[in-house]
Amino acid sequence: MEDAWQPEALRNRRLEQLRATMDDYIVKNTGQVEGNLPVFFGHVAATLDKTFPELDDRTYDDFIDATVFALLNVTSEAPTPEFLDKVLRHAMGNKRRRKGRATLDVIVALKLIDSGNYYQAFECLTPHRGYDGRINAAIAYCYYALSLAKTQKSRLRPDDLELHAREEMLNLSRVRAPLNRLGLFNRKDSRLNSIFWFMLDLAFAWFPSEPEFYRMGVTWTKHEGDVERRNHLLAHATERFSDDRFFLTEAFNTRVELRNGSGAAAIVKQMMQQYPDDLEPLYYGMKLAILGAQPRSYASFRKLAILKEFPRHLLLMLDAVFEVMCNHKMESYVCFGEAKKASPGRDYYTTALDYILRDFIEGDEERAKRARSTFFTAMDQYCMQVLKIRE
Repeated sequence: MEDAWQPEALRNRRLEQLRATMDDYIVKNTGQVEGNLPVFFGHVAATLDKTFPELDDRTYDDFIDATVFALLNVTSEAPTPEFLDKVLRHAMGNKRRRKGRATLDVIVALKLIDSGNYYQAFECLTPHRGYDGRINAAIAYCYYALSLAKTQKSRLRPDDLELHAREEMLNLSRVRAPLNRLGLFNRKDSRLNSIFWFMLDLAFAWFPSEPEFYRMGVTWTKHEGDVERRNHLLAHATERFSDDRFFLTEAFNTRVELRNGSGAAAIVKQMMQQYPDDLEPLYYGMKLAILGAQPRSYASFRKLAILKEFPRHLLLMLDAVFEVMCNHKMESYVCFGEAKKASPGRDYYTTALDYILRDFIEGDEERAKRARSTFFTAMDQYCMQVLKIRE
């Protein structure tokens, strides 16, 4: 009898339970596992095949990677190169896809880094340079750590090693490698991420006029959900690169997220100075006024928008949003009616908004509150698309 289909969420919970069981077994039986790697990895593969017969190849192989990560994290002493090679060989032998060992090599490299074996770590990392930007940062870290050590065994002088570290970080800024291909290390507190941030902080000092490092930092804080660090980076970036649209836009959105109205208004002012003929800062000004339900500010930006030939149907739509955010039900209905008249050929969109607006006008307090939020979000996304702000 075939196994019944299971929702992905349920499958993921069962995988997490198996992961926890396997990790607990490794902790309690580390010596046995290390002494009989072929049997252990064969057991892991057999358990996966039996428990999750329909598991896709990527998830299957990710589980094997996580098993290696758990094993190397509990080893009491620095493992020998022979042991690490043996672990890699058996792990790869039990994966379904016989290629793509970047995650495994990074796991081993981090273990080598922590034990001070930087040259060996370097050898594990260099084949994957550019696959994930954090690998490049780890390579730079190896160079930098060697430069600090100043050992006589080094084939290069310490100064040369630091120059190599700097060159590696500069290369990272030029190739713009992705930062999210190693899912196992995406946790905020992972060792790979701490190395990445350490090297990025050095790069800020080494290359203060290179905006790409700030761009990488801002991008990764969004992935980690670290809004405070993002705000800190953007404060420096908008000061040093005052005409960079990316940083100004991110700074505005971040300060809105932090409910820092005065900070967001300062960014709008800066954008209007840098891009006096663009519609983007005008839209941000109106958006900020809408969020704050500020009639005078909204009217001021609206007048400027008319002078700059802001799309009429968008202005009327924003009028409706403003009334919604001010909790003016009848006024919002009238304004939306005018917006619909000015938006021929957009029935697919205005019809959906009409239903949301009815919930705001006719629904109970909780339903109206949700409708207000949805109406604003839908209009914000639509305006951003029409104005091509995200392109």
